[in-house]
Amino acid sequence: MRTAWKLAAVSILPICFASAIVAADAPTTEPTTMPTTEPVAITWDRAKDHVGQSVTVTGPVVGTHDFDDAVVLNVGKDFPDPDRFTVYVHMDMSSDATKPAFLTTGTTISVTGTVKIYRKVPEIESDPTKITVIGQAATEPTTQQ
Repeated sequence: MRTAWKLAAVSILPICFASAIVAADAPTTEPTTMPTTEPVAITWDRAKDHVGQSVTVTGPVVGTHDFDDAVVLNVGKDFPDPDRFTVYVHMDMSSDATKPAFLTTGTTISVTGTVKIYRKVPEIESDPTKITVIGQAATEPTTQQ
């Protein structure tokens, strides 16, 4: 019986030793890579369907409301229409500096951020560097005299 036990122990040891060598060569965890996906591009009227998601929203600025430290852009429809989309932009509005082009009514903008609901209206909170002007507002034709 002791011989059988020794024989079993001797035959199992090389298998365990080989398994340990193979396991030592294998990585302990699989490498993880985060997919680099761009945010989904949507129009302003689809923002309500993407609450909590990071998206790029495009639409026309139809109205603005200035505060000392921020401005609210109404996109698609103007305040108080509940179907509008808003962009809350952190910026100093009290200075006499030249205002960014995206503050012009009629300008088409694109903004990337996470959509949230503020007072039942979809909104992205942003800063001026994350807003891109896609199209300039049409200028009023001049009247010849």
